[in-house]
Amino acid sequence: MADEAYTLPPSAAPANHGHTRASWTLVVGVLLGALVIGVGLAIGNPPLWITGLAVVVGALIASMVMRSRGLGQPLPDSTRRDWYAD
Repeated sequence: MADEAYTLPPSAAPANHGHTRASWTLVVGVLLGALVIGVGLAIGNPPLWITGLAVVVGALIASMVMRSRGLGQPLPDSTRRDWYAD
């Protein structure tokens, strides 16, 4: 048991803990969209909650575009051999 080999994980976690511009854009967009949806449902205004839904979808798309442009969490290095696949 004491002679068991220890292997490191394939990569260390990013130092930013997920606090990227793309993630904050998504968080703020979803929060604002949820607020607009809630107000629209509370006052019974369907165009308002549909607008809130569009804000949420827009935030999702904006976040995905930002990540593809390098403003999000970097993807893990997939060139290394996967030891668990054997």
